Amino acid sequence: MQPSYSAAEVARVLGCSVPTVYGYANKGWIRKVDDPHKLSGSSRFVREDVDQLKAKQDQLNAAGRSITEVAKSFGVYPQKVKEAISALDLDIQSVPLTVQSAKQRYAVTPEQEQAIGNYLKQQKSTRSKRNHLYVPAADVALYQSFLLAGEQPVRLKYNDQRELGFFLDDHEFLPYLEALRSHDLEPRYAIHRQKQEAQQGFTDLFVPTGKKAFYRILDALYAVCGVENFNAEIRNGQLVASIRNGQYPLNEFVAKDAIRILRNYIQSGKVASEEDKWIFSRSDRTVQLIFEEEVYEELLGLASTRGLSLQEWAQQILKEKRE
Repeated sequence: MQPSYSAAEVARVLGCSVPTVYGYANKGWIRKVDDPHKLSGSSRFVREDVDQLKAKQDQLNAAGRSITEVAKSFGVYPQKVKEAISALDLDIQSVPLTVQSAKQRYAVTPEQEQAIGNYLKQQKSTRSKRNHLYVPAADVALYQSFLLAGEQPVRLKYNDQRELGFFLDDHEFLPYLEALRSHDLEPRYAIHRQKQEAQQGFTDLFVPTGKKAFYRILDALYAVCGVENFNAEIRNGQLVASIRNGQYPLNEFVAKDAIRILRNYIQSGKVASEEDKWIFSRSDRTVQLIFEEEVYEELLGLASTRGLSLQEWAQQILKEKRE
């Protein structure tokens, strides 16, 4: 009789479940040993086929891990890894999902994984811990918009001497306290909102201070979210802000197209508009599904035949249904 493996041995060699072994046989990837008289008592599989399949799998795995596997190793959502890949402009190659598949998956090399890990670590350590733009002594915020004498729009800034005030059209600097006393100064919006108590993560954004969007986005964050609900600072010529995820009622100050502008600068997370509120949330959502053990094993087997995790397989099936 030709050299062979039992189903359990094949499962150990290929790192899959026993149902997946039979799935491979049904697809013709490995052959069952001819045993018309059932002398062996159970199915056995041609060792040469199994060893060849194992060699191809090893070659495929050597190309790099999937985005989901990389995300799991860093303890983040796959979306975070995708954002890092985009930010670093990495050239991620695609490889077949399995040795017999025409479908593709991304293969992240060890060097790329290291770059992604460094980026994620930097992102985590550089998120502002508080709102550095808020000035509690005066209960105002840097770049906040005011009306001077009821009609002239001005913005609160520091001068070279770190004094709070306003640069007027003729470049004259008007100190904040003088404007309060003598110029009928009024804020264009309130900068305080009820703090979001339930911690649901943050939506992060970067806005270059030289962009027109800089002031519009800050106005929206102040007016809609309030200084209590986003951490921010100006770093390397950019507004770096992290908004607490949650629901924020809109007000008449915020223009309808503000959310479109805001979305252009979001690095992680997302924002949606629903009736009279903005909803900031994570890009991915965690859910828990409960299956009978036999059903769970079958699903794992189906995912394994494509060389996917259960999550990747479910996403792939949904994508195929939509197409």
